[in-house]
Amino acid sequence: MAVTWEVAGEQRRGPSWAQLVDQAAMQVGAQEPALLRMRGSDLQILEYVKAKKDGMQPLINWLHKSMDPPESALTSSLIHQALSKLEHCNLFYTTNYDDFLERSLRAFGSEVVTVSSEHELSQSLHEKTQVVKFHGDFNRPDAMVLTESDYGRRMRFEDALDYKLRSDVLGKVLLFIGYSFNDANVAYLFRRLNDVFGKLPQSFVGKRAYIAYVNPSDFERRLFHARNIEVISIDGRARETDIANLLREMTG
Repeated sequence: MAVTWEVAGEQRRGPSWAQLVDQAAMQVGAQEPALLRMRGSDLQILEYVKAKKDGMQPLINWLHKSMDPPESALTSSLIHQALSKLEHCNLFYTTNYDDFLERSLRAFGSEVVTVSSEHELSQSLHEKTQVVKFHGDFNRPDAMVLTESDYGRRMRFEDALDYKLRSDVLGKVLLFIGYSFNDANVAYLFRRLNDVFGKLPQSFVGKRAYIAYVNPSDFERRLFHARNIEVISIDGRARETDIANLLREMTG
């Protein structure tokens, strides 16, 4: 979820995925990242950078430094405000590396535990809000999913967080925010969830998952419906407000 903040009168926000890949390319001396993109995908570029730099720590350091908003920027976010008021939801999965969600939930009074490893799963999680970092985070850089091989390993669905996801999905309804089929890895995640669980006959609403999607066309609706995901249309001109209103309706 996008968060903007001001530094010395300048509006800032965390870097996009494209900006992350551009920075990675420049760290290995490629001043024109577009030329590298003619050779391979973004994930392959990051795989190349990892090999050239013997790791991703320089890129992770740059990313971490680029994502440090003040608490006021987080608490002023309409979406973060609405998320904090979901009285019947204390479980969040995110593919973001940052700690924006945890920080804002704590600022609004929630007791939050971050789960990014099997070790953290063993902690007592009762009566706490869980934020599961499905692609790792800055506190565990070795577990961050960045490169082609990282995504391949992540999509095997064979580690502790994957088993937790399978368990958490059963008997619950999911709401996806901020995802689309433009991300091939997320599309694969949707397909895997559908293949593994199929239809849940005990679901009283008949749906296992919903997605808030900006200006969906028939193309997106049909792709999501094929995976038993119901589309909730969001106005692209008022994205943050529409999502916040949707979350507020869930508190009723």
